[in-house]
Amino acid sequence: MSDEMRIIPMDETTIDIEQEEEVCSPTDCAGAFVHSFSHSLVQGPIDGVAEVVNTIAGKRLIPKVELVKTPEKAEIGTNRWQAQKYGSGAGIIACLFVIGGILSRGRRS
Repeated sequence: MSDEMRIIPMDETTIDIEQEEEVCSPTDCAGAFVHSFSHSLVQGPIDGVAEVVNTIAGKRLIPKVELVKTPEKAEIGTNRWQAQKYGSGAGIIACLFVIGGILSRGRRS
């Protein structure tokens, strides 16, 4: 082997980083999923429209409207974090279906 490539053996000097798993009961995980889902479905489009209008106008025409509070950030890799990510993704997909349905109705008229 060359000096540039060396195999470093794992021994007792190697530090194992263990992450304590946050216990997330089924109701807690379902709550995290639903909260993230509703935030992505309802609050996301509101924030997006407000941001676009305010940016184009160059001033704050639309004030901050918060119908659904932002979910608390969960520790990465925990069950609660996964529930939030799945809920957020499902909310975005649902939002796209709603927008697609609205746009397709407009074309039929």
